[in-house]
Amino acid sequence: MPDGRSAPLSMGIDWALIALWTALGYFVYHGLPGMLAVLALSILYSLATLLALIPFAGVVLQGLVMHFLITPWVFELTGIEATWLTALVFWVDIALGCFLTFTMSLAAIEAIRG
Repeated sequence: MPDGRSAPLSMGIDWALIALWTALGYFVYHGLPGMLAVLALSILYSLATLLALIPFAGVVLQGLVMHFLITPWVFELTGIEATWLTALVFWVDIALGCFLTFTMSLAAIEAIRG
């Protein structure tokens, strides 16, 4: 930053994106139960994105956890079904995970090179 202060590094949940998914969930699933289901799904997906911080294979682990653990559990718990919204939430978080894994992999390579 120009005034000498450094910008804080924030890793965690992107609440603006979760709010967008939740609002869309209200309309896609026709009401409050669907909205809460998408809220739970998007928060859990965001937490799974932390796995993408593992260099080289993080996004693969993230995708497996999201696809085989989180998605079936939330769908069974809430009773929602897969729609374009759940697919979009999934793939946006995977794209973010790809970026994080790529960045961490580059950092790991630089650390190995010395």
